[in-house]
Amino acid sequence: MRFEQFGQLVSDITNVRLEDVRESSRFREDLGIDSLQMVNLFTQLTVRFQVGVEVIESADDLLTVGNLYRALHRGEIK
Repeated sequence: MRFEQFGQLVSDITNVRLEDVRESSRFREDLGIDSLQMVNLFTQLTVRFQVGVEVIESADDLLTVGNLYRALHRGEIK
């Protein structure tokens, strides 16, 4: 999945405008996503990518949209 498609998923799940979702966007500071929304987003994305929570190696993986995208791809079943 390309980042553009991932950004669309993030936008759809969180109701954040697509044009605001960039690789460098920080979930809390830039997109206004709170902890409950983050849990919902992560849960839906792990189902979509068929991965478990173990793909998150550090808190940095949840800091930006791009970091989460790369973390999910590390564990994605091809």
